Amino acid sequence: MLPNKETSPSRHLSRALGLLAAGFQAGALAQQGPDLNALPLEQLLNLEVVTASKIPQKISEAPSSVTVITAEDIRQRGYRTLAEILQSVPGMTVSYDRNYNYANIRGLGNPGDLNTRLLVLIDGRRLNDVVYDQGAIGTEFPIDLALIDRVEFVPGPGSAIYGSSAFFGVVNVLTKSGGALKGQTVSVGRFTGRGREVRNTYGSGTPGGTELLLGASVYDSPGRDVYFPEYDDAASNHGVATGIDYDRYRRLFAKLSAGGVVAEAYFGSRTKGIPTASYGQQFNDPRSWSLDEYAGAALSWHRAVSETLDLFAGVSVARYRYQTLNVTGSANEGPTPGIDTAESLSSGAEVRVISSALRGHKLIAGAEYTRDSKRQMANYDVDPYQLNLDVAHPKRQTAVYLQDEMRLGEKLILNTGVRHDYDSEGGATTNPRVALLYKTASQVTLKALYGTAFRSANAYERYYTFDFRANPALRSERIKTYELIAEYFPTDRFRATASVFQYRMRDMLALATDPVNGMLVFSNIEAARATGVEVEAEWLREDGSALKGSANVQSARNDAGGAWLPNSPRRLFKLNVALPPLGDHLRAHAEYRYTSRRRTVRGGEVGGFGLVDLNLVGTLGSHVELSAGVLNVFAKRHADSASEEHYDNGTPPRHLDAIGQDGRTLRFMATIRF
Repeated sequence: MLPNKETSPSRHLSRALGLLAAGFQAGALAQQGPDLNALPLEQLLNLEVVTASKIPQKISEAPSSVTVITAEDIRQRGYRTLAEILQSVPGMTVSYDRNYNYANIRGLGNPGDLNTRLLVLIDGRRLNDVVYDQGAIGTEFPIDLALIDRVEFVPGPGSAIYGSSAFFGVVNVLTKSGGALKGQTVSVGRFTGRGREVRNTYGSGTPGGTELLLGASVYDSPGRDVYFPEYDDAASNHGVATGIDYDRYRRLFAKLSAGGVVAEAYFGSRTKGIPTASYGQQFNDPRSWSLDEYAGAALSWHRAVSETLDLFAGVSVARYRYQTLNVTGSANEGPTPGIDTAESLSSGAEVRVISSALRGHKLIAGAEYTRDSKRQMANYDVDPYQLNLDVAHPKRQTAVYLQDEMRLGEKLILNTGVRHDYDSEGGATTNPRVALLYKTASQVTLKALYGTAFRSANAYERYYTFDFRANPALRSERIKTYELIAEYFPTDRFRATASVFQYRMRDMLALATDPVNGMLVFSNIEAARATGVEVEAEWLREDGSALKGSANVQSARNDAGGAWLPNSPRRLFKLNVALPPLGDHLRAHAEYRYTSRRRTVRGGEVGGFGLVDLNLVGTLGSHVELSAGVLNVFAKRHADSASEEHYDNGTPPRHLDAIGQDGRTLRFMATIRF
């Protein structure tokens, strides 16, 4: 499944540009009027985002670079998972190990790390669980994409605003209002691998401002047979995992808003077959699976007390449940099924005050309290029953934060912030950030950013003891970042952005072998840094067509010996093309992504590759919409690095170096609006 050499991006880029040229010609021949759905960049620059500072502010005045993917982007591009959305973000790649997706941001992010250094939010509230600190971005993410209004991504540290885990970046998924849907929508989809999906959404709004949003979806895919060359022998079905790569999920969502009060709740359950024989399992055993279950509810209140004072208060509760069946043990003695489980329950409250009473200042002050009343992990053999692990360590966290947006004249903005966190396990930490924004007379905005962040060790890293040694005294990971950004927008239909960044990390957690007893243990033993350049440009045309591209050149290395970090591409290139060959009745989208070669965790390499995805969206009247997409149009063979846990129960164990990804994939979706 591994390419033998890195493929030049020029080959696939020429194909993508050919598609672009043909599409623009088709759009011109169609002689359609301007697309009323296309949002001019002048409005995009004034688009209000909330993730950078927890308050609405113009994207051009946010103290960071912010990427926004709208509901219309999701619709036109045919995205089905949050991971697919994040693949389009500049500087980000997403790898897949046939169970979970892992984000790599500006060269940082190992496969197998469960996205612990990426904070994922739903309407501003934390989704990362408190056992593994996992940032769910694959099919385990509990919100259906049909319910999403937009996704905001802020790269860099966010601990001055959000606390732990906002290390490499923050993803905020903002859901729609009930009034935006105005009725019921039913969608049915079919996908390569005999996958099937059904979605049902309902939204309504009253003149008095009461809005209701409901959503439910079900997905089932038997998956494909997957080949692993490392397991290729007669006793292991010649390396083919048959009928194990299945994926099933169900999701529910409800949101009610009225008079400044918003109540919402969600539930998502995903069961995934595991074909990789991870953690020393028997290869091609159909009993291996994992279950991820997320549930949450929140109630918030917001009120503008006066023209200069806003108040916000919210309470929330979140539950996470994980279970996996592993078939381990010597192949000669007979593999034994074992269950690994985790469960968490967290509740929290936040109050926030926003004041602009002081001339030239916008002050934001807030406080948070979180109680993790349940953080439990267990492991046991099924038959005969034997309990191997059962630990529970609740904890609590408190935080206060203060921000000030100071306008130093018409062209200069100074944004400062600081947050102090106290964790009953990790102790206290304080994280500041500073952003200086300067608007020139030539449609250029310059931003100079500095910030720090931390990640507190999670329960798994501190207390898991089945074949591990506990280490409750782990310190928090630390990061400092520096970034310079230039944003250029000469017209209302073109913009360009360039940034230079450097990240410095210390006390990074990594697995090591205890020299006394030979057991694995998590320790604060690594330091690393990443530097790079990121450029992006976007052009919108009056006929509704659009062109957007980004490129990254970056280097991420270990401080100790200067080694190139695993799973870290040095070059990225992305191109998105939107075309309206028949105006609003038919929209076409093409996406090209090039990723350069990367080191694997075990010291090998996976070759670079370029992928092209296509999607068509057509409407029949005002009630029926059809969508057809092709992923990996040219069936490019490519692979992602495997992580440390991918080895079977052979003697000696056979380790995977890389995991092959899917070839050409087809998807079809039909939607009816009532």
